[in-house]
Amino acid sequence: MEKADILLSHALIVTQDAKRTILPESSIVIKDNRIYTIGPSALIDSSFEAETIIDLQGKIVFPGLINTHDHLFQVATKGLGEDMAVQDWVTVVTAPTASNITPEEMYFVCLNGCLELIHSGVTSVIDMNYMAYTFGLHDENIHAIKDSGLRGRYTSIISDYGLMYGVPQSLIRPTDWFIDQYEQLVSKYPPNERMAVWVAVGAPWTVTGEGLDQSLAFSKRTGTPMVMHIGENWVDNHCSLDRFGMNSVPYLEKIGFLRPELLAIHCVTLNDEDIALFVKNDVRVSYNPVSNMYLGSGIPPMMKIQKAGLTIGLGVDGAGSNNSQDMIETLKVAALLQKVAAGDASVVNAQQILDWATLGGAKILGLENEIGSIEIGKIADLFVIAPNSPKVVPIHDPVATLVYSCGQENVEMTIANGKILMKDKIIQHFNEKDIVKKCQDISLDLADRCGSNSKVKRSWKGNTA
Repeated sequence: MEKADILLSHALIVTQDAKRTILPESSIVIKDNRIYTIGPSALIDSSFEAETIIDLQGKIVFPGLINTHDHLFQVATKGLGEDMAVQDWVTVVTAPTASNITPEEMYFVCLNGCLELIHSGVTSVIDMNYMAYTFGLHDENIHAIKDSGLRGRYTSIISDYGLMYGVPQSLIRPTDWFIDQYEQLVSKYPPNERMAVWVAVGAPWTVTGEGLDQSLAFSKRTGTPMVMHIGENWVDNHCSLDRFGMNSVPYLEKIGFLRPELLAIHCVTLNDEDIALFVKNDVRVSYNPVSNMYLGSGIPPMMKIQKAGLTIGLGVDGAGSNNSQDMIETLKVAALLQKVAAGDASVVNAQQILDWATLGGAKILGLENEIGSIEIGKIADLFVIAPNSPKVVPIHDPVATLVYSCGQENVEMTIANGKILMKDKIIQHFNEKDIVKKCQDISLDLADRCGSNSKVKRSWKGNTA
């Protein structure tokens, strides 16, 4: 018998291969961190001797979900920013948190966020810090992602301008300061498949001309992809018109910022001209529907973006503008929001949503040949749904079941890079209860310390202000 590391047996496998094949009563063999073979359990199981054998009878296996936008540190701000416009929310909640959090606090808060992502089937995350006022904040954010077992892309926003547009002073530093931080980051954390540093710009109008030039030059010189909030709400074009005399996307096209190495976050305000410019430059798009609703930002024209042929991924965004890190919830909301916008239930289907969350995310990461589907030779990134609950049954179509019926509570197992991160809903490499308690204690203390709870009545904690 042939040796293997993990044998997953008797599962219903949603492969997400080119034909979108679904395999009943099938097994997956994992060797090292790769999918070694896939096939009918009746043929596979007797041929392999695996260190770990897991019977998945009655369960469904999907490729790992890819979260293309997050601010993990915002886990500390859950419940502080509800019912606020985005500019007030930044000023009152997220900027004070980013400016006061310590490296140790950063680690545990980000780790808690990563564990929630694992609980919702996520195996990769693109994270965006705000402003690391000490290098230790970069370190601990990155360490949390690495220790969690998730594949990570780490970014930290460059913002050297924008006081007149409401950018808090605490988030602004000189351009050279940010570039120096990035020089150190890419030197200390050279890119590999598991972790890499990308360059982030807050928005076109939060950076000087010098800042835009230097960040773009750094990206090109180091081969580092870029991330930018574009068109999150009406403020984006309002500020760009005031500053540049044109909307954000045409301005970015004018200065050479639009390119395949740019991931555009939100894109709520994109018009037909903007989409055409994105197509011309093959810009990638991250759709964050829960955040767009939470902050009242609007509905991005995702169906036009898809029809144009652009690459789309899904993101949960920071917990401060979501109140969770639940990617399963994001799948359903992503679909429903587009149906409402179009007034047409047929405008998007469950398969398209799963494609965005897997294959689209893989292409955004530049790893479409490595992850995003369950195929022989690809990295073993996958998660398992246990659908035997009143919420889920009956199952007629496993993809529709995942998108429209499942919740985070139905995710039973998550495997990333061939390692079991969660089994039987239990995180395998951390005492989750300890992490959760640590995060709760840190978050309450941090909110008191930086005043981000000033608009929240917490009588249950003795705060009646």
